[in-house]
This record gives sequence, structure tokens and C-alpha cells, in this order.
Amino acid sequence: MKTPQFTFMFLFLLLINCAATSDVVYDYNLDVDFNQYNTYVLCTEDFTVEHIDNPKLDNENIRHLIGDAVALEMENKAHQTNDFEPQLQAGFRILISEKTVTFQNCEHSKDLEYWESCKIEEQTYEQETLVVYVADFKTNKVLWHASIICNLSKSKKRLTPYINELVKELFATYPKTEVGQNPEDSKTF
Repeated sequence: MKTPQFTFMFLFLLLINCAATSDVVYDYNLDVDFNQYNTYVLCTEDFTVEHIDNPKLDNENIRHLIGDAVALEMENKAHQTNDFEPQLQAGFRILISEKTVTFQNCEHSKDLEYWESCKIEEQTYEQETLVVYVADFKTNKVLWHASIICNLSKSKKRLTPYINELVKELFATYPKTEVGQNPEDSKTF
């Protein structure tokens, strides 16, 4: 095999593996009719920054953007905010895990076409996961939750639309009819 072909195949396979998309993971209580709920309140505790050692990934601005996006999607699902008599409580979590990955950096010898040396490098990175949930306000039991791996370290200009799209994608799994939607159309779960 010639070197250019090998290099092209290696880069192509690497590109395909790195282009994997994040999938939404969700679960909900099958015994609950979500259309019976009309009112909600946002969990105020979720606006408190938890990961103070990662201010680029968890800060007041990010938490307010997520809270606004959750409120918008709850209203799109025909829930009205009501601080005095809420039936549901909506909230979110930002999970940050630190991972260490080991890479081999193999250098290719052009003369004899074999691997000249392989050095192992370790790199540590943080991975964020956004979790959105809805709980019954009186029983405090989670009725639905969804999560997605995300990247919250975007510029301020790109962060708002990114968070809005993430939360919208999560709420696409929420088992309640959207405003103006036929209830029979939403029974795909």
C-alpha cells in the first residue's frame, strides 16, 4: 500500500469516528398522562453555580440561559408558569466529568515505510452533559428527564442559540402535546 493512500484512509476513518453525534437519552413515567398538567415552576436551586472550579462551563450566565430555554419549552408544551399553585417543577443539571485519554503519536519513517517511534501522550479534558427534568411538584418524583452531551464553552454570541437548540432537542422527547398540535400526532413514544 502506498503512503498517500494509507494516509488518506487513516484520515478518512479518523474523521468519521470524530464526527459522531450526541444522542438524547431520555426516560419518562409511562403511567402518567402529561396532558393533565397545566402549570409549572422552575427549580430555583438549579440557578446556583455548582462547579466553581469550571467557570467557563458553569456560571450564572449559562444557568440563566438554560433556565430561559427550559421555560420557553415548557410553555411550548402548553404549561403555564404559576408560582403559587404549580403542578410540575422543571429544572436542569450540568454534569461535568474529567476524562484522561491516552494517545499514541507514531512517527512514520519515509525511507523504509515502518513506524520509527511511538510516544504515548496523555491528555485530560472535561466533558459536559446537560440534563433537563420535570417532576411532580407535590410528590417530588421525576416524571421525565433527558440528557445530552454538550459543549458549553462557546462564545457568548454562539452560546444562546446553542443552548436553545440543545434544550429544544431534549424537549422533543417530552411526552406532551405542543401548543396547536393534534394529541394523536405526539403519541410516538
